[in-house]
Amino acid sequence: MKIIKNVLLLAGIFAMAGCSTHLKATMSPGRSLNDGLDNVYVQHFSPDKRNLNYIIADKLTQLGYPANPLDSNDIPDNANIIITYVDNWQWDITNYLIKIKIDFRDAESKQLVITGESFRTSLARKTPEFMIQEALEKMLQEAGLPYNHIN
Repeated sequence: MKIIKNVLLLAGIFAMAGCSTHLKATMSPGRSLNDGLDNVYVQHFSPDKRNLNYIIADKLTQLGYPANPLDSNDIPDNANIIITYVDNWQWDITNYLIKIKIDFRDAESKQLVITGESFRTSLARKTPEFMIQEALEKMLQEAGLPYNHIN
């Protein structure tokens, strides 16, 4: 009987680990987005074959902060915020986005202003659009900026 209890306990622990999610946003000390998000550009992460920079720009625009995707590393002179990202994919019967990390950087100094991350394991997986949106919303909340709620 004791062995069965232990096996069930371990099975429960492993099942819970498969449902793990993590959402966070962190503002760099001494930085803010109070000057607004004008002239925002999303730089393409070169290993990304899915063009997530377009999704990030689209979601940020829907949230009320117009952004433009970039297809090259040439940053426009009028840019004040450059968004960079790193996407991590995992295989579990199908390929899925396990983590997206998004950084807002000052276009001139390249210093980090705010970073956000959405992490979802296989059993808690969502679409890249969903994960990008939740990370951006968390970042805007952390920065104290209002945003449009989108479904």
